[in-house]
Amino acid sequence: MSWETPELVPHGVNVGGWFCLEDWFYSLHRGAKAGHCVATPPPSYDVASRTLSTECFVGDVRTIFPDLTEEEARKLPRCSFGCESDLVNLLLRSGLAEQRVVELFWRHRRSYIMPVDFARIRSLGIRRVRLPVTWCLSYDSPYTVRGQDCNGNDTSTVVRPGSSIVEDPFSNDPAFDPAHMGHPPDKWISIPIRVIENVLENAADFGIEVLIDIHAFPGASSAGTFNGVWPHNPRFWSAHREENFRTIVGQLLDWMDSLSYKNPRAFGALHGLTPMNEPAHLKGLFDPKGADVDVPYRAAYDLSGRSVWAAQLTTADVLATLELAVAEFRTRPALMKAGKKLIMNVIETAFNGTFGGSADAGAFAASQTGETDLVAELIGTWWRQATTSEERRLWAVLDIHNYISWHPDVSKFRNVKTIDEYQALLAAMSLPFFSKLRQRLGIPKPELLACSEYSASTDQDTFTSICSGVGPRPPSFPRDRFDWQVLRDRFMLAQHQAAGSASVDMWFWTYHIRKNVNYQGEWSLQHILSPWPRLCRRFEGAGAVRRGWVLVSGSYCCVAHLAAVAFRLLRAWSRAPLRGIWHQTFGLRFAFDSCGAVR
Repeated sequence: MSWETPELVPHGVNVGGWFCLEDWFYSLHRGAKAGHCVATPPPSYDVASRTLSTECFVGDVRTIFPDLTEEEARKLPRCSFGCESDLVNLLLRSGLAEQRVVELFWRHRRSYIMPVDFARIRSLGIRRVRLPVTWCLSYDSPYTVRGQDCNGNDTSTVVRPGSSIVEDPFSNDPAFDPAHMGHPPDKWISIPIRVIENVLENAADFGIEVLIDIHAFPGASSAGTFNGVWPHNPRFWSAHREENFRTIVGQLLDWMDSLSYKNPRAFGALHGLTPMNEPAHLKGLFDPKGADVDVPYRAAYDLSGRSVWAAQLTTADVLATLELAVAEFRTRPALMKAGKKLIMNVIETAFNGTFGGSADAGAFAASQTGETDLVAELIGTWWRQATTSEERRLWAVLDIHNYISWHPDVSKFRNVKTIDEYQALLAAMSLPFFSKLRQRLGIPKPELLACSEYSASTDQDTFTSICSGVGPRPPSFPRDRFDWQVLRDRFMLAQHQAAGSASVDMWFWTYHIRKNVNYQGEWSLQHILSPWPRLCRRFEGAGAVRRGWVLVSGSYCCVAHLAAVAFRLLRAWSRAPLRGIWHQTFGLRFAFDSCGAVR
């Protein structure tokens, strides 16, 4: 359980930053390159040279790869990166051998989340994790993914057993002149499916279920640094989208289905699949028929005489592609019989009507000022047509993310004078999403709904958020009554209560941000719920009189939590002693090595 705050425990938690990289997870916490925004702004584009600036990149190579030698670090063309593909190419350009690049990635994957983290998660009372992965999974048999080059010619990539670095079948964003840009093809570090199986086996030892989430697709299916090819614009939808989607999702479903007889223990820890994360995110913002906000590098499109990516895609195309996953899931009876879930994520930013004009020009979240009811009605109508009522009660889950961090009115939080004013803003900006969701979608109880991403943040810039611990105190809020942790906890609790009343399963983003304190107060569940960080922050903010009581009560919770973690590690080891005391009792490593091979 969460020793102080059981009411703050979500249905599940994401383990972001492990197998799918996002730049801000590995940013510096201070200095000119300090990371404090969750959405990195797009780089500037120089028309004359047709090149991009990398000044805005915040991912720090030495932070994600502390094992880089001093000599290797000196040879880097730059110390910052934008996404996975950019990081791979940056390392290769510095002269590192492919084997060394792969080794660095696997050292990160072996240490960013460890078995002891599963013990911690379970000891907080959480039984489910959402595991974001990229499309680049390798199986026992090869498979082909198709793409397109800058001139519109078909290309393809074969992902083979043992593949390490895989080239994206889509070449760089065709808005650019490749002769001038000089960017190498985007590249991905493959994830052997046996590694995911090992994660499931470890999760089973701790009584945790894993939702596999395909977070990034070849060519990028969404705008944002998590798409794997940022700052290039999405290309997945431009060619072969249905074939590639069916190949990638079908391969994974086949493997999931096979676990039912090949590895029942791993199968028991499988919660389900999210076939695509935030499909076509920000299409509605950049589409000329939507908000018509200038797409990044609009001048590059104009120079090449091409229309922007969002104008080449309809929402109907997106939904038709997603619906293929429903048909594929239906053909795997073992998954349905075992109660596994297909959690279908749809994001309102893919719809033109989400945005309400100039007020939303810089906004990204789901709770905008546009035609909210109409967009939800379109999503609900599609989902009801794609699935039956029985399926929606048993395994077909509609999933919509909700963040208020990008809401156009978040600046109002910085001017609240009392907790009552603060809660009134929450009631206006956040809670209606949950209380009205079923009505807007036309999805009654007990049909299944989820929100697989949300946070405790009131501003995507933690330096201006009043709940982050590194942001400001509202100037008119009495100093002796202001406690950012109390405000943060009240936001969490309000979301959980509203979602609980509507029977919406909540999955927090994310489990932890290890390195950057700027994000830990609002975006890192480990730092929000674990008693030790709570004790440290509470002790720091307490007066001299209260510090003794804070120390005594907080220490009890810390000791109890530590004992619970140790107990779960010992019990996990007792279930599988042959895997070794080092791996399970101390919980320091999974059983895959620095090349991704499972021992």
